Amino acid sequence: MSAALTPYVEKLDAALAEKNVVTEYLDMAEAKSGVPKRNLVLGAAAFTVVWLAIGIGSSLLCSVICFIYPAYKSFKAVESARGDDDTQWLTYWIVYSFFNIMEYFTDLLLFWIPMYNLLKCCFLLWCMWPVENNGSVIVYQRLLRPWLLKNESKIDAKLDKVTGKVNKYVEDAQREATAFADSGTGQILAGTATAVAQNASDQIDDAMAEAKDKDL
Repeated sequence: MSAALTPYVEKLDAALAEKNVVTEYLDMAEAKSGVPKRNLVLGAAAFTVVWLAIGIGSSLLCSVICFIYPAYKSFKAVESARGDDDTQWLTYWIVYSFFNIMEYFTDLLLFWIPMYNLLKCCFLLWCMWPVENNGSVIVYQRLLRPWLLKNESKIDAKLDKVTGKVNKYVEDAQREATAFADSGTGQILAGTATAVAQNASDQIDDAMAEAKDKDL
């Protein structure tokens, strides 16, 4: 085995030695198949790589891989008393959000890139890799943070403007709904709805009573 891969294999062995739900299933698979669980994991990883490269549904698989694990680690970060892991996963989600926005607007071009979903998954795995300066830190610090700091005031102004308009529409809708409810038509409709609901309730009670009498 190459000396360059030895540290990663040792980390994999250490992770497989932990006691959790995943390793318990791997232990059962190892006992039934006779194949070491390290080889099972490496085989599953190789199959995943091939599927991402040429398989049907590779886009969905990529989304699951790059969303489920970070979402669970974000949950663990929120529940922990540390603060650095919160920053780590918030940084990942910022990069992930910008990447998805760019992907949406360039989808027609990205479609023609061979094995795009595999490349996308590798990029996002690099962004979530559990090291100090992973991909999300580098992308955020070198690209996104300077741009966001430069345009922060403009973005805040746009958000305040949109929020103000939304609040105005909600307040107008509430006023119109209140005015309609207080009007004669609204009161008639409310009374009719109450009468219909009461009639339906009475019919259900009568049907249940009749069914009970038949049982007796």
